[in-house]
Amino acid sequence: MIAADNLIEIGRFGKPHGIKGELSAIIPDFDIDPETLPCIFVELDGLMVPFFIIAVRTKGSESFLLTLEGITSQEKASEFTNKSIYARPEDIPADDTEDSEGFYLDDLIGFTIQSDGCKIGTITDFDDSTDNYLFHVEDSGSTILVPANPELIESVDTDTKTIYMNLPTGLTDL
Repeated sequence: MIAADNLIEIGRFGKPHGIKGELSAIIPDFDIDPETLPCIFVELDGLMVPFFIIAVRTKGSESFLLTLEGITSQEKASEFTNKSIYARPEDIPADDTEDSEGFYLDDLIGFTIQSDGCKIGTITDFDDSTDNYLFHVEDSGSTILVPANPELIESVDTDTKTIYMNLPTGLTDL
């Protein structure tokens, strides 16, 4: 059995498509071709259940119609409506850019932020609902919002999972 912590959310199911169990799926965050995945995972009754993709049809730039093994009716497909789609990290293609040093915001969850030699806290979440992305940073039970602005980030140490930032005075007073 695979734990949800060992998977990456790659998209979400929409409504069933047709009467034979085909599912509408949106996979926006990665350059993933669902046909190349050995399987996908869906949380059902608290367990991460693998499903094998039988067929894929493209429906726009980030939407697909998927046929999954064992899902053969509209009723069965409707159980997947609005459920998240997960994949194993090793099944997601790596970035083709060899010198890429970029991160997705969710890659930074669990990293510690330091500013002026002081620990600010640990990133527990992020808000990307506006153009100004924010880290949710927790320390001693308090949460502050820290701008995830690249101009404020001095360096990122992936070995120690630490982000060194130059934050404005007053921003980090909890």
